Order: sequence, then C-alpha cells, then structure tokens
Amino acid sequence: MPDDRLSHAEDNSVDLCPQTIKSGDFWDPLKCVRLGPPLWYVSFGAELRSSYELYRHYNWGSGPQDRNGYYLNRVIGHADFHFGRTVGIFAEVQSGLEFGRNGGPRPAIDEDKLDVSQLFLELRSSTHRHRVPVVVRIGRQDLNYGDGSLVSIRDLNVRRPFDGIKLSIQAKKWNIDAFAVKPVVTIPGFFDDRPDHAQTFWGIWTEKKKEQSFVRQLDLYYLGLDRKNAQFEQGTARERRNTLGFRTHETAGNFALLQEGDLQIGSFGPGRLRAWKVAQGASYSVPRVRYHPILELQGAISSGDKNPQSAGLQTFYPLFPTGVYYGYMVFTSGSLNAIVAHPSLGMHLSESLTLNADSFSLWRQRTTDGLYSQSGMFLRTGQTSQSRYIGATQDLEIAWRVDRHTTVRFLAAYYEVGPYLRETQPPGKDTSYLSIIASYKF
Repeated sequence: MPDDRLSHAEDNSVDLCPQTIKSGDFWDPLKCVRLGPPLWYVSFGAELRSSYELYRHYNWGSGPQDRNGYYLNRVIGHADFHFGRTVGIFAEVQSGLEFGRNGGPRPAIDEDKLDVSQLFLELRSSTHRHRVPVVVRIGRQDLNYGDGSLVSIRDLNVRRPFDGIKLSIQAKKWNIDAFAVKPVVTIPGFFDDRPDHAQTFWGIWTEKKKEQSFVRQLDLYYLGLDRKNAQFEQGTARERRNTLGFRTHETAGNFALLQEGDLQIGSFGPGRLRAWKVAQGASYSVPRVRYHPILELQGAISSGDKNPQSAGLQTFYPLFPTGVYYGYMVFTSGSLNAIVAHPSLGMHLSESLTLNADSFSLWRQRTTDGLYSQSGMFLRTGQTSQSRYIGATQDLEIAWRVDRHTTVRFLAAYYEVGPYLRETQPPGKDTSYLSIIASYKF
C-alpha cells in the first residue's frame, strides 16, 4: 500500500529496470545503474524542498513571535539496491534545517542536520505462478496508511520513520501488512536519531481495492500501541491502547463517499481505556463545468474524557498521524476530544494549476477534557472553561506543477479563535499564516 510521498514507492521494479529506461528525462541514467550480474542494479533518487513560513500570532499568540518569518529546507537522497528478484537493500538519508526562526527550531519537526531516515533489507518470495507474493522488510522504514490520520511519515520538514520489521502479503484481491516497530526519536545533530524505547507499535492493515464496484476500497485494521508515559488531562501514566477500525471509499457517478470508524480499548494506568472516533465524508464532481469543481463535506467526532478525576480514560488518541491534518498550521488542535466540520472546494484551473479552499470548524466533544495538538500532545486544560467551541480556520492552497519534477505551493490560512481559546490561559489570539513551498524530486 505505497504512498506517492514514500521514496521506496518508485516504479523501478526488478521486472522493469533491466529494460532500457527511456522516458526522455535528464535523470534516466540514475534510475537503472547495472551492477554486473543479471537483475542486479541500483536506482537513485532525491528530493529538495524549501519553504518560507510567516505567522502572525503563532500558537495563538503564546511564546516567541517572529514578524519576518523563517525558512525551512529539506534534502532527501536514496539508493535502492536490487540483487536479483528476491533481495534488496534500501538506504536513505535526510537533512532538515531551519533558518531565522525566533525561538529556534521546533522540536522533532524542523531540524535534523543529517541522519539515516531509511535503511532496510527487503526479502521477496519467488513469483512463480499460483504463489502468494510475500515481502519482508527489516530495519528503519516508512509507514503510511489510509489518509495518514493514524499512521503516517508526518512529512513536515523532518519525516518520522520507524525501526522494526514488516511483512507484506498480496493474497488475491487483498493487500495485507503486518508490522512490529518502534518510532524513531528525532535528535537534531548528525547521525544520532534512535528508536524510542518508551513506545512500541504493532499492527495489521488490510486493504482491498475494486475499481469497477460501488465500494472502491475497503481497509480493515488492528493497531496496538504501548506508551510508558502517556499524558492527558487527568495525568501521566502507562498506556496500552488497541485500535480496531475500518475505512471505506464508495463512488457512484460523480458522487464519492468516505466512512471511517475506530474503537480503542486498553488500559491507562490502573484504569480502563475506552475511546472512539467516527468520520463521514461526501464529495460531488460537478460535470461539464469549467475548472472541474469538486465540492466536499466531511465531519468527524472523536471521544473525550468523561471525568479527569476517575481512573478510566475515554480520550481518543490518533497514534502517529500526519503532521498537519486539520488545516496548515502545525500547532493547532487535532482529533482528540474533537468535533470537526470540514467543507472544501477543489478546482483545476489548468493542467498544471489547482486551487483548494478548506474550512475547519472545531468544538470539544466533552467540556470535561482539554485541548490536544494534531500529534496528540496535551495543550490546554478543560477545567477553566465550559465552552465547547474552539475556533475555525480558513485555508487556501494554489499548487503549480511546473514540470514533472518541480512543484510550487502557495498556502494561506486564517484562524479565528472561539470562546474556549479566549477563556483559557493564555488567552488565544486570531492567527494568520502564509507559506511558499517549492519542491524538486526525481
């Protein structure tokens, strides 16, 4: 179940690369460098991403502020070695740097001077007829499933890999992944990232796709997480959380539907853990209209804690989500104790230019629980305000695909704080955000 953001998802398979690759691209010679024996080769790739960000009232006005903005730069390079049809080694390094931010780089997401972001051994089963293809990856690797709401590479200036093992099976119409890993802790020096021994993550993710049916895709999954120091409104304790969930995508003509449901059970300290999330979405592609507009409405509800004084916990936790899920501002609240309404409009202004406008309105599901970041970090108490409404953000993105390698994105957002953020400490202020992101990838 590869994602096009993952370096190892390149279509340079052992069946394709030995043939001469002639797409007319400048980088073609680096996509298949022969190593001698038949089907032995290495494929190289890289990405350069530079961005400028400017906030007014970052973190709703709390902490160091920067009126002039700052720059982020990321370089990723990889080498994909194939030794015949059954053995491969994938190696990738990344460098993320921050320039000019008042207060310095934000922990984990802004700066990692140079480190190994992926390094794994890949073993493939024989592809004889009637055999089920099996792939095993051992080492540091990316994990990315669904829309990234639960398992993602994070994909901010510094990506988040995992150390461990993954088994992939393609059984008829089902793709099945089973894994046991530890998230990698980002340390901003040189080659000093390490596995987080305070967390263990394991699971099974299954996916079935059928292009010609009403249900185009069905995902079923189980995800387990053990955290030694989990923090919520009621305190810090060891958490063992098991997530059972599903995602479905349906289409009928110009209409498309999305459903997601998650049930979480386990323990938090001495108490029981019971949490949940449901999400619904519907979109409509307007036919025979200039710019091909797509109208979409999504909504989600995730549980909050009923009583911070009791031993039990009901706060939903999103495990390892993408860096920005509800809007473009990285510091805003996420899918813990949340009710979210999300209308959007997408348009193709030309073959190379797209426009997306999004609106997110957010409420607390329970006033007895606090506010949490998109990554799940506890931000503000819920005990000093009975207001549910958190605020709303309006986002605009214009994406320009300059050529097959180069993309430029222009982002703008405005966050209007609601009563909860104004009533809690420190009082929140409305926030504006501008960003330009340019990336080159081959």
